Formats: sequence, structure tokens, C-alpha cells
Amino acid sequence: MKSTSICPKCGSSDIIADAKAIDYGDGNMRHDMHVATYAEPHAVFFKGEHKTKVSAWVCATCGFVEFYADSQASLKIG
Repeated sequence: MKSTSICPKCGSSDIIADAKAIDYGDGNMRHDMHVATYAEPHAVFFKGEHKTKVSAWVCATCGFVEFYADSQASLKIG
């Protein structure tokens, strides 16, 4: 959807771009949703987290949603 501005599910071009994805944590606190990768995923401490916020692209016709990393380069390990 992001590159074509067309919904892959219904074909509509009525797209809501770059909507913020919100996550609710402890105490119902609002946080921007993130995705993360880890350089050392099996480590107990110091996993080497690489993370970025995600944004949503939403079809205003059928409601289909795609998530995109705001900074995909920051997720690369190595």
C-alpha cells in the first residue's frame, strides 16, 4: 500500500497514510508501537536491541492494515 497507494485486498485508492500505531502497556499507558531485533537474542542481559517505531497504512474502504518500520535500517544487525 505504501508504494502503490492501492489496497492489495480490495483495490481501493482511499488510503490513510502514516497513521501511528499505539500500544497500551502497564497501567493502560499509551506508547508508540515498536518492532525490535536483537544482536544476542539468547543473552540474559545486553541483548543488543535495535528498535524502531511502526506506522500503519489503512484502507479507508475495507479496513485492511499494513505496518511499516519507520526506520528499517535501524533494525539491521551487524
